[in-house]
Amino acid sequence: MVSAELVGNVLTELRKAKGMSQEVLSGLAGLDRTHYSKIERGLRSPTIDTLFKIAHALDMAPHEIVAAIEQALAEKLAVV
Repeated sequence: MVSAELVGNVLTELRKAKGMSQEVLSGLAGLDRTHYSKIERGLRSPTIDTLFKIAHALDMAPHEIVAAIEQALAEKLAVV
């Protein structure tokens, strides 16, 4: 199962790889910064609509984010 924490970790890595702060990304995505922060911390799961907004802000296709989440999950399961 994909946890909110795993999704948050992946989004954090992707954001940092683009050299963005949470404030910049949330602004580009049209999201409240505190809401986005909760997503990254695994306290909330993003909706599909929110995932698309985040992908747009990261200049990525949504499927690339999903693939990164799948990869992180596969790595996690391989360790367990």
